[in-house]
Amino acid sequence: MEPLDLTPEQIAKKVRNKKPTEMDTFPLLFSFIGRIGRRQFLIWYIPIMLVSFIIAIFDVEIGGYFYLLMLWPLFSLTTKRYHDLGSAGWFGLFQLLPGIGGLMIVLAGCGLIIGNFHDNRYGKSIYKKQSVV
Repeated sequence: MEPLDLTPEQIAKKVRNKKPTEMDTFPLLFSFIGRIGRRQFLIWYIPIMLVSFIIAIFDVEIGGYFYLLMLWPLFSLTTKRYHDLGSAGWFGLFQLLPGIGGLMIVLAGCGLIIGNFHDNRYGKSIYKKQSVV
């Protein structure tokens, strides 16, 4: 187990040095640095949204509190996904739109469009480089 008293620079270095498939859960959900692919985004984003929705069906107030608690991880995932697309993470604010925000994030790009194959200003490409023979 690693110590939790990491500085932001240490977390950023750790995130940059690993591929997103190898990224630890803490930096994945709480750091805004790096890139993640569609698969990793959907594996985390959809269950969080579904649990929020299911809780809200039974108790709207508790569902709302759970959603507020999960906003940071949701923004973190969305920001890293937009970084993979070569865009600014600010587009993640669309998920604050009531009712359609999460659906819009998944359908409008983060879950459907493949990321940028080249390195960009947000980090190195997470996709395997294939040599042309």
